[in-house]
Amino acid sequence: MLNLIENQQSQDDKLFFSCEKLLNDVAKVANVAGLDFDTAIDANAEEVSNAKLVIDKALIDCVDNPGVMGSPEFMAAIKTISTNPALWFEYRTKIKSAKPSGVPMADIDSMGATQSADGDKQDSAAAELIELVIGEGTLFFDDQADKAFVSVKIKDVENTLAIGGKGFVDWLSFAYYTSTKGSNLTGKSASEAAIKQAGFALSGIAKHDGEAVQVHLRVADKNGGHYIFIGDDNLRVIEVLPTGWRVTNEAPVKFWMPGSMQSLPMPTKGGDLSQLWKFVNIPKLDRPLVLAWMLESFRAETPFPILALNGTQGCAKSSTQDKIRQLIDNNSVNLRGAPKTVEDVFVTAGCSWLSSYENLSHVTPAIQDAFCTISTGGGHSSRKFYTNDEENIIDVKRPIICNSIPSVLTAQDVTDRTITLELPRIAYREESEINAAWDKAKPSIFGGLLDLFVKTLAMMPKVILVNPPRMADFTRLGEAMAQVLGNAPGTFDALYKANRSEGISRALEASPVAVAVMELVDNHTGQSSVVYHGTMKDLLMALGSYKQESNAWPRSGKGLGDVLRRQQPALLSLGIEIISSGRVERVGGSRGLTVTIKKGGNIGNIGNMDSEFSVAKEKFTPLQSAAFEDSEVF
Repeated sequence: MLNLIENQQSQDDKLFFSCEKLLNDVAKVANVAGLDFDTAIDANAEEVSNAKLVIDKALIDCVDNPGVMGSPEFMAAIKTISTNPALWFEYRTKIKSAKPSGVPMADIDSMGATQSADGDKQDSAAAELIELVIGEGTLFFDDQADKAFVSVKIKDVENTLAIGGKGFVDWLSFAYYTSTKGSNLTGKSASEAAIKQAGFALSGIAKHDGEAVQVHLRVADKNGGHYIFIGDDNLRVIEVLPTGWRVTNEAPVKFWMPGSMQSLPMPTKGGDLSQLWKFVNIPKLDRPLVLAWMLESFRAETPFPILALNGTQGCAKSSTQDKIRQLIDNNSVNLRGAPKTVEDVFVTAGCSWLSSYENLSHVTPAIQDAFCTISTGGGHSSRKFYTNDEENIIDVKRPIICNSIPSVLTAQDVTDRTITLELPRIAYREESEINAAWDKAKPSIFGGLLDLFVKTLAMMPKVILVNPPRMADFTRLGEAMAQVLGNAPGTFDALYKANRSEGISRALEASPVAVAVMELVDNHTGQSSVVYHGTMKDLLMALGSYKQESNAWPRSGKGLGDVLRRQQPALLSLGIEIISSGRVERVGGSRGLTVTIKKGGNIGNIGNMDSEFSVAKEKFTPLQSAAFEDSEVF
């Protein structure tokens, strides 16, 4: 075998070197007539020199006659010098500077011998796009959002565009078309592949060479001021301080505008906030909670309560939610359907300031956990570009609003963060009539909301909280707002705490497992305080007698344990204590559970919580009642 390889290699060498000898034996090559190597080099140098003269002359003549750059002589000259990379780059720079704007550089690149393949044309177009972006704008990078941006002027307005985003692609496509358009020539379009390739390079340039700048969505806090991005054609911003508010084009922060973002109404000075209640169906005594939640949505750094609107059909839940969002974070789709996955929740939050969901029928524990994370701040990671060693991280803190017929946020850690409101049924009027009146009233309502925000900010340093609840920042803002409206200190605090208690009762009523446990306890007739002792699996069977038809009913002992851990604090507030008892010997060491009744508790008496809420509502009697007055529109 070795001899066979050596023989084959010997034959190959003979063939290679015989060919080499033949090619170097000029006397045996037809039409060469004894030309030596040095003479060939001189001829090539002369050809390059002639090509340079042709191109230099064309760059002078093309000012008056752009067609010269499409002549056969010019094309041949380009082909000649493109074989020398250093010379090609030198002349390509000259051509780019001198050519008429209507002559596409991509067409000149295609004349070169090394630019004939589609991939090379794509590389050339991407290079053109990169040069265009760098020439027109300023690249920078937000390391907190892991996103690259470019700042460019469009119609004399400074825009912040996310590299790769819809706004960026639209602008770059048009800019490229314009740069390649001449008086007698149609502009060129950049391919999707070229734009993507340029985007990858621009992101890297922005990250390594650009300045690190935080970019915001809709709302930002800076040096004690609060900034709200209107998102109109002039990209104006509202600056809110404890001393007043103004609309400006010179905010000290940068905002970017996703494709789905819509503009807020232009606020008017001396607005009338009381008109809001003509268009949103919020019970009068719940209105302070909604107003405080709306004001909190204009602060970027604090945790946000979740606003949940409940009620039967015919109580204008969706209409109310839509109009509230139009004053905070207007969007092309203000009401979204239920998210299917946790990733859906974070993607929505990454592109919108306010997450808004309607007609929820069931929210999984995982998505409820995601709501908690987003409302107080946190992140979600997934694989990036389907690789195993990179993560795509979305880190956000956002206000959330949702509506449903029953209460669907049942986990205790969610209800602790949620303002739950029950909306009454209404008599409807024509929607077109209501919307026309709403569009007319929005600027005044928004201006009145900003006026209240200013007064609230000024009052906040004077507020003293005693034993604040979990969302202490929100409680302080609500207390300041309530005092501005003429209420005694502690009024809003009591109202908010009572609402949280009512939310617990509603969450328990909405949880089939919690209801079953309460019924199990109610039916307990023994003398012992221990209602049940055994494994999760056996408890699931025992609760089967009280099972309600629901998609949320657990299918295993493990699932039951997960639900009970979530409901444990709420059940404890009713006097039902759930304690993990370790292992139960009779089932071979399986994990067991003991449910005991806490002495002095109100077993199953949810009505007590409702009465507490009613008392707190009655305490809230705003002196400036115009901000909460009833009105007839629906």
